[in-house]
Amino acid sequence: MARSRRGSSRRIFEPYGGGASAPGSAPEAGTRPGLAAGPGDREAPGVRQPSPVRSQRGPRTGQAGDRGGSSVGWIPVGALLPLRFFVGFTFLYAGIDKIALDTAFLDLSSPTSILAQLQGYARTSPLAPLITTIAEPNAWLMGLTIALAEIAVGLALLTGLAFRAGAVGGALLSLLFFLTASWNVHPYYFGQDLPYGFGFVTLALAGHGDRYVLGPWLERQFAPRSRTGRQVAGTAPMSPERRQLLQVGAVAVGALVIGTVVRPVRDLLMPVSAAPVGAGAGAGTVGGAASPGAGAAAGTSASSAPSGASGQSGSANQLAIASTAAVAQAGAFGFQVPIAIGNASPGDPGIVVSLGNSQFAAFDAICTHAGCTVGYDPQAGLLICPCHGAEYDPRHNGQPVAGPTNIPLTELPITIQGGEITLKA
Repeated sequence: MARSRRGSSRRIFEPYGGGASAPGSAPEAGTRPGLAAGPGDREAPGVRQPSPVRSQRGPRTGQAGDRGGSSVGWIPVGALLPLRFFVGFTFLYAGIDKIALDTAFLDLSSPTSILAQLQGYARTSPLAPLITTIAEPNAWLMGLTIALAEIAVGLALLTGLAFRAGAVGGALLSLLFFLTASWNVHPYYFGQDLPYGFGFVTLALAGHGDRYVLGPWLERQFAPRSRTGRQVAGTAPMSPERRQLLQVGAVAVGALVIGTVVRPVRDLLMPVSAAPVGAGAGAGTVGGAASPGAGAAAGTSASSAPSGASGQSGSANQLAIASTAAVAQAGAFGFQVPIAIGNASPGDPGIVVSLGNSQFAAFDAICTHAGCTVGYDPQAGLLICPCHGAEYDPRHNGQPVAGPTNIPLTELPITIQGGEITLKA
């Protein structure tokens, strides 16, 4: 059976078999040490030869502390390495992306910021009371905490330090994301957070099996040393509690260091104007007002409408939102829903789209996946969510055509009279 350099098994808790003796135990009488009795072994006088059956001794146990083991003897450690490094790198990158690459995530004025996403989650999530009372008032701190937690989980899995604690933390983060960002995904298997969660649970149960871990190196750095710099021989082994505390501290410090330096490094390597953004990229290129010919972004205040295009119309049940000429020229126009209409709430961002041939359609611009504000892409002729890529077709009543949802946008009833587009209450 192959062994690592430190003598630990390269299989996760492979049981002792073939009559092999556990470390430190005396060999069976009448047998060669470490070997099962066979036909070539002679019986000692007066000593009965043991039966050559597989030993029933329990599985080999790992060393104390966060060594990572398993009671499943037939699963090689290498079988879990792809899962371990994939989810570890993904969470590490996700945390770095939120802090350094996605410039909109921590910018609370952005329509794709953590605050805007939390406001969307509060509409459908079962955690809505906690989101509105705790998360939203502290949105920037919440976003930074999530990013640092993702970095810490990624480091724990990639380095093997505090491995099980990191895997449990990743499972809890995935559960949080499922109850917020993925809660409105139907069917549920379209969401990605549940598979990540069960992957973390698998790693927490299996452990790292002493493969590609920095624990022994870290312990050597903190081992007692003589004046010459050599380790003191015969020192007592590190206690499991101290080992775990040391590894958790190393992961936490590593996450803080990465979270502190990635943004200055990004600014040094790439100017802010040229820095890539994550989900927030859609705010300017999909439906943002800054895009030439892209039309107004959803969420633009109705007060930005041309003179005479906003305000109350002649009928008390009709509210003017824009002029047909302005919408036809821009392709789309954003406004604020003034009153409750169907599933739309007062204050929701709305968007009216030109369909051509003097045809228009208006929708509540709240994405039905996670609550971000959709924008209009004139090239594709679609309403696109900049957060998670949901796409809706305004020519077919806002039905989703791509992305993590099958729920259409709420269509708002409108009338066109005298060159004005008005909502019907």
